[in-house]
Amino acid sequence: MNEVPLKFYCCSAALLVSATAVFGQDLHRLTIPNIELAPKIDGKLDDDCWSKAALAKDFRQSRPEEGAPATEKTEVRICRDDRALYVGVRCFDSQPDKIRAGVMQRDAPVKGDDYFFILLDPFQRSREGYYFRTNANGAKGEALINSDMRRPQMDWDTIWEVRSQRDELGWTAEFAIPFRSIPFDSTSDEWGINFGRWFSRNQERTRWVGTTRNRRWFSLEEAGRINGLLGVASGKGIKFKPYVTTKWSSVDSIDDYEFDSGFDLFYRVTPSLTATFTYNTDFGETEVDQQKVNLSRFPLFYPEKRDFFLEGSEQFSFGAIDKSPLAFHSRTIGLSEMGKKIDVVGGVKITGRQGPLGIGMLGMRLDNYDSLDADEVFVSRFTYDLMEESKIGTIFTYGDPQANVGNHLAGVDLNLRNSEWWHGQSVSWHSFYMTTNDDAKGSDDVVGTWFSLPNYPFRMGGHWVRTGDDFEPALGFVRRRGGQSSSINFSHAFDQPDSDWLDDISVGAEYTRYDLLDGSVDSEDVELKLIELRTLAGDHYGLQLEFEREVLTDAFEIVDGVVLAAGDYSGTEFDFEYRSSTNRPVFGELKLGYGDYYAGKAFKAGSQLSWRPSKHAQFNLGGGLTSAELRVGDFDAWSSSLGVRITPTTRLSFNSFVQFDNQSESIGLNHRFRYIIKSGSDLFFVFNKGFHKGYDREFDDFRSFKTESIAKLGWTFQF
Repeated sequence: MNEVPLKFYCCSAALLVSATAVFGQDLHRLTIPNIELAPKIDGKLDDDCWSKAALAKDFRQSRPEEGAPATEKTEVRICRDDRALYVGVRCFDSQPDKIRAGVMQRDAPVKGDDYFFILLDPFQRSREGYYFRTNANGAKGEALINSDMRRPQMDWDTIWEVRSQRDELGWTAEFAIPFRSIPFDSTSDEWGINFGRWFSRNQERTRWVGTTRNRRWFSLEEAGRINGLLGVASGKGIKFKPYVTTKWSSVDSIDDYEFDSGFDLFYRVTPSLTATFTYNTDFGETEVDQQKVNLSRFPLFYPEKRDFFLEGSEQFSFGAIDKSPLAFHSRTIGLSEMGKKIDVVGGVKITGRQGPLGIGMLGMRLDNYDSLDADEVFVSRFTYDLMEESKIGTIFTYGDPQANVGNHLAGVDLNLRNSEWWHGQSVSWHSFYMTTNDDAKGSDDVVGTWFSLPNYPFRMGGHWVRTGDDFEPALGFVRRRGGQSSSINFSHAFDQPDSDWLDDISVGAEYTRYDLLDGSVDSEDVELKLIELRTLAGDHYGLQLEFEREVLTDAFEIVDGVVLAAGDYSGTEFDFEYRSSTNRPVFGELKLGYGDYYAGKAFKAGSQLSWRPSKHAQFNLGGGLTSAELRVGDFDAWSSSLGVRITPTTRLSFNSFVQFDNQSESIGLNHRFRYIIKSGSDLFFVFNKGFHKGYDREFDDFRSFKTESIAKLGWTFQF
């Protein structure tokens, strides 16, 4: 008699477990409807289609309380027609008058704002995808994302629309992402997708799927799924972007006027492989570099800012190296060693994937410049996926765009990564080898490896790189040669769940060393992170103690007139750092340091202060100072900058940037006006001016040595 109830209970329990498992899977898998009438993209969510759309909700925190329900609800509705994917979001806020929305300009940082984002993984590879973001002002931001990146690549642009509205329940937004604007597999009915929200007032990050702190907030490994995508229109995969530009310049009182035109032509060879053809490439609207004072023995690194080279640049990344030694740094193309523009006649670029094979190929034709002959350069990069998250790759470069000599580089790398290595912990290990052959320097090589355990609360990493004396990547960048660099670092955060104001407290240490090839020490550094506090309001406080050693084998002129003798210099420095929360109208950061500096003492300071009086304006004031008292002479090296951002609407913006440093004694002004006529079509007006102290020997005040005015109109046609 008791046997039947027992079987019944066992069967019921099994069915309940199965149903729970199925429900758990379906919870993050949505079938999106195909609608007949597209919504009007005005941010209001009052169109009929939203009542039929698939619904995503129940967001959970990744910080500050991992896995806890969101403080304020977020509901997302998804539908599509043959032309575009539509996403409508309702961000509830019980205090709508306190919504933070201080940014309107496209791609401007929005960390201090409340914002919502979409992550798309059309090929369901969990390695790379697309990021679309907006705030309560409807400010647009889109980016490429990749598992090797530390942050989304915000310089990537495509054609899409978004609008936002505020009301008594919080704020809403509507997205329209055309299918022809992103690559996808037209034979697949399913995409990976995820949604996230940053709630600035509580410094709270929530996601629809995946809340662990051990993954980056834009990771795709735990994305949900949407299906119902068969039959959407991808177009012919052709995008044509012509431009016309006029330029007037006056350099050393010599005037010049130019009228020019050119184009970029994009053709999607396969759903995930794009060929780009460029003719008479122009970079006139690109932001200027930040002036830096170099007090080291080694060259400074300047990042790439030109859109043509940034698009698809993730395919050329080698060894997951940030700055040095880089096998390929596109900044060497079209710029002389002094940063002067070299005309790019044209070129072709192929980037993307073919199954597990990653492809990046670039060929450019450069015009002659001063003593430089016209030249061609070529880069090829191939990777092959291993397992779920790893890959192996090769790279080859040919040509020297900054010298009339032959040069080529070849390299191989292995990237091993596992985001579920042990109890949900992530681990990555990278190794690489490169060799160069240069007509002037001959042949040499570099070999290196590094690893990372980027987890919370314990983080650890280290590296070892050996670089030959004559290693010369003409299309890359290397900061130090003729030695081997090594490091080990770790940190541990102590969560403070019971505190009303502290998020966590962390401590850590890092040891870095550089040895010359003969075995002697060149530099050595021990950095102790004595304490770092992160508050629930978003403020950071840090105190560090640093033991430094620098061995000069030759005399070194650190600034004009101050020469340090060869010798072994050791010392100690204390550093304090403060970064305020960006959700305030006034925010910034301050770094202070004092201690031994070669044969003497030095005080160091760096600051950045920003003020957002309204969503239409932001002012940024920055500067850095090194004030040294040495036996061989005292010096003050400082730089300053002032930035102004005016944004009347989400389509109209004016950026101004003024900077000065007392070592070059030059002032640089850059004013940039942009009007987005429609998504993909822009009008730019750019004005640059440079002043130099004592440039004219007859005067000792600041004299203008360069004036430049540029007008550029670009248009996009999609087929």
